[in-house]
Amino acid sequence: MKANQGRSRMEPAGPGLDESARRLSRRALLRLSVLTGLGAAAAACAGQSQPGWTYVPVASPSAGTPGSSSLPGASPASPTAAASDGGGGGGTVITIVAQTFKFDLAEFSVPANTPFRIVFDNQDAGVPHNVAIYDSGSSGPVLFKGEIFNGVRTVTYDVPGLPAGNHYFQCDVHPMMNGTVRAA
Repeated sequence: MKANQGRSRMEPAGPGLDESARRLSRRALLRLSVLTGLGAAAAACAGQSQPGWTYVPVASPSAGTPGSSSLPGASPASPTAAASDGGGGGGTVITIVAQTFKFDLAEFSVPANTPFRIVFDNQDAGVPHNVAIYDSGSSGPVLFKGEIFNGVRTVTYDVPGLPAGNHYFQCDVHPMMNGTVRAA
């Protein structure tokens, strides 16, 4: 009886509870905690209005250093997007629309070595897109990299003159959105 410290096996172990009832309430508490946590997680996930994916934004050049870039592999001459309000001089203006993860243009032509503008209309609500131009394919040298932004929004890119030849353009977030730029 020394091990029981004077209590019989049938005596309650706590105020009004025997050992099996105490164990049951611990289990019930554990189940309740787990179910509450799962319910909170499900409610948090169901309430998300944003897409479940993320992307890495493109680094922009420092304000005081035109033409500089902090992108890996980009040379100081690699242009980056200059968002514009659409004002300014004449010249070639190309309008590209992104909708349902597609560009409306498969190719476009511009005069070689002549700056031009791209009016980029992202119609995919809440979806990030951009326009980037590469010398040849997405692994080629970057000739221009436009700002990545969520739709629905329109941005005007000021693009420097491209060397003569065929070049490749794409959305860096969705590379299956691509086409050809002909500079002649």
